Amino acid sequence: MLKRVDKILIGTDIDREAALVGGYSIHDIIAHATVDIGEIIILDRNKSVIPAGATIANTDIIYIAQVTAETFTYTDRVGTAFAGSKRLRFSDPIEGAKVRSYRAEPFVVKAEKVVTLAAVTAPLVAGTEFVLRLVYKDIKEHPGQFTQTYRFTLVAGALTTTDLFNGLRTALNGHSGRRVDGTGAATLILTGREIPECCTGLTDIDKFNMVDFTVYLNYVDADGNWQAVTGAAQTLTTPLAYGSGNWEQIRDIEKAQMAHLGITNLTHFPVVSPAMSTVVDSYYDMIVIEHDKTYLAPNNQGVEQTPITTVIALATAVTGINAGTQAGLIVGALNTWMASTPGAFAAVAI
Repeated sequence: MLKRVDKILIGTDIDREAALVGGYSIHDIIAHATVDIGEIIILDRNKSVIPAGATIANTDIIYIAQVTAETFTYTDRVGTAFAGSKRLRFSDPIEGAKVRSYRAEPFVVKAEKVVTLAAVTAPLVAGTEFVLRLVYKDIKEHPGQFTQTYRFTLVAGALTTTDLFNGLRTALNGHSGRRVDGTGAATLILTGREIPECCTGLTDIDKFNMVDFTVYLNYVDADGNWQAVTGAAQTLTTPLAYGSGNWEQIRDIEKAQMAHLGITNLTHFPVVSPAMSTVVDSYYDMIVIEHDKTYLAPNNQGVEQTPITTVIALATAVTGINAGTQAGLIVGALNTWMASTPGAFAAVAI
């Protein structure tokens, strides 16, 4: 069996080029000066734009194409030269009879974990040293292995919970390598921070990850042992949520599928690869198509098939509303075609 292949086509939130009507050919698309970068085009088995309302009876195979920022110059068969033609990136053929699933993954914003500690009732005594210990569970190799500890000692005349939490907040926020921010007043609000190694830009080596932590607040007794404070009840104010369609996630999918384009080096500099289509700080709705591809096996066993995933990521406003017409046209065309396949897939919405 061939290796499973995943491909992602990334579009922008724009109006569809009016010229891209049914029957428009590949030559017409790449030669058309006003076709925009980030347009996603659905093509029939001959790689012409499918007409409105097309079903499997019109074309049993479709392709998804993305207009990229790469350009090239070519001369057609009659000798006409075209400069600045836009290069297209194609999905694998999507055979209607081999589609396994068709679903939408609307954008869901990520949420950093927030834990709130209520007031401490004891021991609020001068000279008592308090210890805030954060144990991180997002180190996948060994959850809980990495910790950070912050200390503060109460002094006479400043013995309230606010004084204690102000001291711990100062120690925490003064640490340049902290992974959590401290806010609040009479409560201590701890919020996970973005991990810079994976949330900075398109060239980050690490995959997207988020800070997950457990909080322990203790004090040091007269024998030097750590004891739990009285009070300081913890509330999980905001659970950790990775969301869906955040730019870091789309970037990771795009980088992973580069191996299928022959780009296997993403760590040894200089990295030579095509320009990425993901846009930092953008939000994406996704359409995911799981399907099989038939092929003639090299093992003399005849025709076999291998699973393929095709992802269409469409930029959207954070509110989930598409300002341009492209997303609606894509979803409308796919819904009609997918409903006509043997799987009779339900319509999706983004």
